[in-house]
Amino acid sequence: MEDAHLVRHYPDATLALVCDGMGGHDYGALAAHTACDAFADFFEGDESPADIPTRLKAALSHANDAVGEKMSGLGAYGGCTLLAAYVARGVLWWVSVGDSPLVVWRAGRLLRLNEDHSMRRVYEKIFTKGCGGARPLLMQAHSLRSAVTGGEMPLIDAPSTPYLLLPGDRILLASDGVDEVLFARPLREDVRRVFLQRGNHLAAELVEVCRVENAPDADNVTAVSMDR
Repeated sequence: MEDAHLVRHYPDATLALVCDGMGGHDYGALAAHTACDAFADFFEGDESPADIPTRLKAALSHANDAVGEKMSGLGAYGGCTLLAAYVARGVLWWVSVGDSPLVVWRAGRLLRLNEDHSMRRVYEKIFTKGCGGARPLLMQAHSLRSAVTGGEMPLIDAPSTPYLLLPGDRILLASDGVDEVLFARPLREDVRRVFLQRGNHLAAELVEVCRVENAPDADNVTAVSMDR
């Protein structure tokens, strides 16, 4: 499996990560696990008084360097997306590179919080303007404009202010394999039921919905959830 994830619980906070590998199964998996571990180790070991957004971006930079060093040592190419969320004292911070979605379920609505760094949004804008030949581009929509490869990351989503959480919020981090199920419009009833059933294992049940969908070319699906 090319995805990697982890959850670290602290006395008053939780850190969650999802990394989706790219560059072939073996190297993609190695990149994802390298980034995941390097990010968490750096974030936890950073005892400086820097604020959370600065620590998250520093940990991302460390993870990017770790992936670059690992691939350079192997003479190979590999990379991954990275999505990290840190919840503490009723607020949420995040940093993300790539297209792995961070969503919040609130009052019956599904809200995507982070930016999508794939070509999907670019192609959709072209298509909605009625430009000829745009539809075939949507088939390549998962091409990334920014990723963790050891090189430059031109797009990084890391808000300087936290997102205020409300009682009842459900937070989901996932790889982009959930997209067809999670972002269908209107929202699918089986997805709605999963989010409405508080007390369930949200991430596991959503992954099962994706598995049942069983599209022939379906991507791997990894998800982590937190409830407020």
